[in-house]
Amino acid sequence: MLILPLHRPFTRANFPFVTVLLALANVFVFFALQSGDGAKLKALYRQYLDSGLAAIEAPAYRRHLERSGQREALAALDAAPERERAGLVASRSLTDVTFARALAGGELFDDPAQFERWKPLRAQYEDQRDGVFTLRHIMRSSEIDPWRMLSAAFLHGDAMHLLGNMIFLLALGLLVEGAVGAGLFALLYALGAYGSAALSLWWRWGEAGGGLGASGAIAALMGAFCLVWGLRPVRFFYWIGVVFDYVRAPAIWLFPAWLGWEVFNLLTRSDLNIGFDAHAGGLLTGALVGAAYVAMGRVRSGFVDEDATAAAPDTRWERAQQHLGRMQSSEAEALLAELVQEQPQRFDLRLARYRAARNAGRRDALAQRSVELLALDPDDAAQARVQAEALAGLDEAGIATEPARRQALLRAWTRVGALDAAETLLDGAAMAALPPERLAQAWLELALAHRDRGQPAEQAKRLRLVLERYPEQPQALKARFLLEHELHEPT
Repeated sequence: MLILPLHRPFTRANFPFVTVLLALANVFVFFALQSGDGAKLKALYRQYLDSGLAAIEAPAYRRHLERSGQREALAALDAAPERERAGLVASRSLTDVTFARALAGGELFDDPAQFERWKPLRAQYEDQRDGVFTLRHIMRSSEIDPWRMLSAAFLHGDAMHLLGNMIFLLALGLLVEGAVGAGLFALLYALGAYGSAALSLWWRWGEAGGGLGASGAIAALMGAFCLVWGLRPVRFFYWIGVVFDYVRAPAIWLFPAWLGWEVFNLLTRSDLNIGFDAHAGGLLTGALVGAAYVAMGRVRSGFVDEDATAAAPDTRWERAQQHLGRMQSSEAEALLAELVQEQPQRFDLRLARYRAARNAGRRDALAQRSVELLALDPDDAAQARVQAEALAGLDEAGIATEPARRQALLRAWTRVGALDAAETLLDGAAMAALPPERLAQAWLELALAHRDRGQPAEQAKRLRLVLERYPEQPQALKARFLLEHELHEPT
């Protein structure tokens, strides 16, 4: 069974820095610090056999299993072919803390001379063993070591183990770190590592073995996610047997599904060599920590409620229009100001603010709204004519408009077909300062715009104007050509 929340995509706004740093730390430890451990373990195994240490410790290990009542382990040892028993003892002795203590105390040796022969061999073996990074930091059953309980959460057995854990870390970290913040998220991860290790130690106390992997700490993220997001619907992917799909359900519903799955496997599938006990411990720890964060009010409600907020319809534009219809300019302006800040390029918003200021008779505000309206390019002739009205108001008030902006408006108004407004602007006093070649070109473009709209008489009128006013400019030659060959007028 696989259940993975995929509720939000990564964006620049919600980028989970601590989550990514933890993932990078796990990747670094595996590829940089654990990379040579495979070869070192093989060399360690050869030394264990070749030095004669295996021949001494194999009988001692059997005696240890008998004394400690580990019947299943004893049966497995006896069932193994004799040539394989030394290797079995070698692998178990790496993490069997109680066996190492019994060996060091000499209680497993009947012959003191054998004990003395064993000591230097064991010391040499342990020196080589301590050179294996993974063995120095793995959590060992039946041993309470705070450092190993944490460091083991950054170790992995192979690349697929790492990849699977990092996928869950990134998916859950995005949702949990965003909900509780970077500091509390880092604390949750550490507490999850300790909580998962603690339950695993309790469950497996007295056994040989060890634990490694980030899955216990990640399980704590799972538990915290369920409590922090609570009854809010979240989108997740599930895969059970041959059935898989994306669905939405309250986050809290995932907790019994996750925990039940881990407990079921812990009780029925102990042969898989997977830390279901650590997973269950992480889930419980994360749920407790998540509940504490909720109780202390340390959850970022804006982040977890973002979907509900986004789903709510935005009625500010409709309400602003209603206020304008009732001549409630102040109320309309307040809503329009918010919308313009979020969507500064919307012409209809700028136009509404302009009309609100005009209706309210606020001259200063009207001038500012006119400038803002003229800063945009119109989408059609109606918008262009409103801009022409705003520009005329500024000119009447003696408020200058940049020549470059006037030229841009001229081109835009011509483009959208507001040719009357464009001609009024072009024929105005403010444009007279332009170089003659610019003016000639503008009049020629206006004539061509009339041609494109099937208005030959208006086209001819503007072409003759180019000939009369700018006979020395290159555009006059173009105008003469069009009059003679397109409109068949003698010049």
